[in-house]
Amino acid sequence: MLNRAIIEDKQLKAIFNYIDTLPNARQIKMMFQFNFLAGMRSINFRNLQLKDVIDEYNNIKDIIVLEGDKNKGNKKAKYYVSDELKKDIKEYIKNFNLEDRERFLFISPKTGKPYNHCSISRIFSTIYNTFGLECSTHYGRRNFITTLLTKGIDLTTVKTLVNHQNVQTTTLYYNENENMLKDVVNNLKK
Repeated sequence: MLNRAIIEDKQLKAIFNYIDTLPNARQIKMMFQFNFLAGMRSINFRNLQLKDVIDEYNNIKDIIVLEGDKNKGNKKAKYYVSDELKKDIKEYIKNFNLEDRERFLFISPKTGKPYNHCSISRIFSTIYNTFGLECSTHYGRRNFITTLLTKGIDLTTVKTLVNHQNVQTTTLYYNENENMLKDVVNNLKK
């Protein structure tokens, strides 16, 4: 099943190292980071503009609030930005003209316009296929959810972080894995 692959940390590092070798690596890597570190859907990060990630003092925002036109179902969404991701965003935009707040973060070098859904899907699928994985742009979001739940974050909080309407949707994203199940059993006390 698509996106049911379990990507271990070592393999994820290899994927990020591979991305570094690609043309347009900075943009691709940043898209992956929004996907893996904030749980964003591709519709969210492909439509990000400078005004979405910096405040009026040019500081990286703690919470990225997206209006319905940048989210599934035309609903407002909030994405919480970790310190690690804030640092990465700051580095990514360091050469941007911060006065041009309407500027999109991710511009296709071929068209000079924001990436469309098909282009992002093709980029992500090609990278995953290089590693023998059958995944889509949604995998990073699934990984984000699984990581939080595995670390013991309650389901309601995870639901809120990924902007799901109900917890049943969030549970569908959870990827069990053999190592995690084995650890749970081994940590049982008499």
